[in-house]
This record gives sequence, structure tokens and C-alpha cells, in this order.
Amino acid sequence: MPMSDAAEVVLQAESRTVLGRKVKQLRRDGLVPGNVYGRGQESRAIQADLTEIQRVFGAVDRNSVVTMSIDGTSETIPVVLREIQRHPVTRRLVHLDFYQVDLTRAIHSEARLSLIGESEAVSMGGTVVQSLELLMLEALPGAMPSVIEVDISVLEEFGHSVLVRDLVLPEGVTAVTDGAVAVATALAPRVTEEEEEAEELAAEEALAEAAEGDEEEAEEEE
Repeated sequence: MPMSDAAEVVLQAESRTVLGRKVKQLRRDGLVPGNVYGRGQESRAIQADLTEIQRVFGAVDRNSVVTMSIDGTSETIPVVLREIQRHPVTRRLVHLDFYQVDLTRAIHSEARLSLIGESEAVSMGGTVVQSLELLMLEALPGAMPSVIEVDISVLEEFGHSVLVRDLVLPEGVTAVTDGAVAVATALAPRVTEEEEEAEELAAEEALAEAAEGDEEEAEEEE
């Protein structure tokens, strides 16, 4: 959850001259390399202190518009964090991509889907499976949410699903993802191997009893 208004947060960055494999030294020095690009603009190499990045993005939502100052200039630019690269083992930040936005032009971005509420299907022994984790949205940069809540209390029977078109989105926000895509589905309880064996045994016994009954009827007719 954000702890302050994104408009109050300014990310201090610097122009980056170190490129290619040499950026490893930047990371050793506590700096995170990145790039800023935008509509009709060339990509610009930047770097920012790790503690500065943690300060800013610990205070705002993932999709918030952040004001960036490069090289301490007063001419700031509005950006959104577009891509995060992390080390596959240590999970430390490796690279960041920022997109300079036009606050009057809609953009596309992904929001995380969070299940809320309780499903009646679960109380009957079933489970709710989430099949979609991220939702692609279209909205003005300042209205783009980071999380969309999915109410699963509507899943009252096994086999019921919440589709993208069923989601309640904030005003001015539309889903780019196909509306027919399932977000979450209520599934019936899984039959265990023991239960399957018991059912098969019961069926075999029923067939055997039926066969014996047919034989007795045939003997009586004779």
C-alpha cells in the first residue's frame, strides 16, 4: 500500500555513461542501472542509488506515476516503472526500465489480481483456483491501479468461474485482456485413490449381485 502521494515523491537519478558488462561495477557500488524511454523519444541511460529506489518505491504503488529528476535539474519528468530485472538467485535489482508518460494519454499496464471474499464452494469441500495472476489494463497514467480485487463470494457452485468481464474496475480503467478469460474457478473436491477403489469395488459387487440374480431367475424358469 502507498504511504504517500506519488506527486510528492521525486526519484533522483543520474545520467549513465557506463554501459554493457561494465555495469557490474555500478551494482557493486550500490547503484542500479536503468533506462528511460517514451513515445517518440530515444532511450536514455540512467542510474540511481539502490537506497533511493527503495525509498521511492517503498512509498508508492507499483504503477504509480513518479516524478524523476535527472542530474539534479529542476526540469522533472513523469515516469512509470515499466520493467524490473532481478538476479535469478539473489533477487537483487539488476536493471530498471522507466517509461516517460504523457499524463493526458492512456497507457497499458499490468495490475496484480487479488482474491477476496469467501466462496460457498469451499465450504462444500471444493477449492478456488486462480488461473490469471496479472490483468492488462488501459487507463490514464494517474488512474492506473496496481491491484484489482476479485470477489470470489459469487462462486457458489462447482464449475462456476469469475471472468475478466465480471471484474469491477475503477472508473476510467478498462481491461485489455479478453473478457472471456477465466480469473478464478470453483472446483469440486478431488476424489482420492481410496475413494476411487471403493467406488470400483462397489460397482463390481453390484454387477456380481446382478449376475447372481439373473442366474437364480434362469434356474427358477427351468
